[in-house]
Amino acid sequence: MVTDGAEIIVPPDNRILYFGRDRDHFAFLSHFHPSPIVIDGEDWPTVEHYYQAQKSADPAYKAAIRAAIKPGMAKRLAAPPSAPRRISQQSWFRKHGKEPRPDWHDVKLAIMRRTDHAKFSQNPELAARLLATGDAELVEDSPGEPFWGTGPDGAGLNWAGRILMEVRSRLRSS
Repeated sequence: MVTDGAEIIVPPDNRILYFGRDRDHFAFLSHFHPSPIVIDGEDWPTVEHYYQAQKSADPAYKAAIRAAIKPGMAKRLAAPPSAPRRISQQSWFRKHGKEPRPDWHDVKLAIMRRTDHAKFSQNPELAARLLATGDAELVEDSPGEPFWGTGPDGAGLNWAGRILMEVRSRLRSS
């Protein structure tokens, strides 16, 4: 299928591994993909920016995340202060002696669902591309991410891919 000049070809195994194997054609599925969204009247450059900003209600923290030039920097700023130094050395929380919201692990999936839905419902060309993936399994084949991706052994939870498939289903029925 062709959408906005970009052809969507689902691999023969009906799995889209958009972090690694199939990144060239499916990078638009990434939370780092430049796709502006507006949530609660606020503009965000990427899903990653908005998601990371929700780790604290502190206005200075949110401003720092929004100002991050790249989504990777937003992620580094949002690192918990208790993370190993190599991960938290740029953490806003560490620098300011603060902690992320205590209920973060309870709310992060709902936040990502809302944010991914905003991305695809507010960017029609991306919605068309997501819908063009048909019934393919969407997999964040990130070896370093066992919660959002498949992790080092391929047995991770793939929540990023699972939520994208939920959003695709919602878009299809609306």
